[in-house]
Amino acid sequence: MNMHSTIVYPCLGGKRDLWFARLSGHGLGNAFYSYFHAVVLAEQCGATVVSPPWFSLKIGPLLRGENSKRFYWRMFRPYTGELHGLRKLLALAFRYPKRAVIDVSGASQPPLVRGALNFVSNRKFTFQGLHPYRELIRRRLLGIVNDPVPAHHSWGQGKFVAMHVRLGDFAMIADPKIITTGKTNTRIPMTWYVKLVRVLQERYPDFEICVFSDGKQQELQPLLALGAKLCQSGSDLTDFLTMCAASVVVGSNSTYSRWAVFLGDMPSIWVKKEIDDEQPSDPGTRICYVPIDAAEPVLWPQVE
Repeated sequence: MNMHSTIVYPCLGGKRDLWFARLSGHGLGNAFYSYFHAVVLAEQCGATVVSPPWFSLKIGPLLRGENSKRFYWRMFRPYTGELHGLRKLLALAFRYPKRAVIDVSGASQPPLVRGALNFVSNRKFTFQGLHPYRELIRRRLLGIVNDPVPAHHSWGQGKFVAMHVRLGDFAMIADPKIITTGKTNTRIPMTWYVKLVRVLQERYPDFEICVFSDGKQQELQPLLALGAKLCQSGSDLTDFLTMCAASVVVGSNSTYSRWAVFLGDMPSIWVKKEIDDEQPSDPGTRICYVPIDAAEPVLWPQVE
């Protein structure tokens, strides 16, 4: 590696970044923002990307007894051309004292410092600037996947509805209307999903409704009792790629489902909030915001 070349290191977030592992690092959805913004910036100026530390050591999922431990151990491999192993260690060690810190946080992406080691992060979790690069991001994701890719995988073409129900470390709140103010890391009431299952079954009688969740089967029983199918492959990434293939996605209050919609660019359904949310799909892709009480949800005409 030329010592004067431009290098990009995606900062995936965590209490401590040890270059090859993270302590209490961000989950998949949040980490994707920094990684793919770094990839796009590198693409724009011909820079080299350093393979980031996907492995995240955290104890929360263990203490809560969650099905997914969210370590992401060996889930990814370095993309062709990414610096990894000894070359990564040497590049970071020699250039770290003079690194440039790049925070992608607005409508315009900041330029990289040419000839430097650029630490890139996206703490606002925005898709701004990424939509024109959707195909590049799709290829990149499939190029770093170690976990099984679903058979006959497609982007937004599967004849099923994906419903993401985020539970896990998300808090239950007494007043669900707080969710509409934009408060993060909160659970959407199960009644919201139940009402949507009924409407979707009527609208798409030939589509299976697949529930993707970090919750336990008993917690999801109100949905399963209506005929929805629980989809848990044992891999967060395999489940995520399956969600990306759905014809319709019901999103949770989570960046995990937002990324599925960004990549699949399919119609989607979300809780209606008092503040405007950034739309992960393209402007021409249908999106529906349903009130938190899900009273008489009205959806678009049936997808063929």
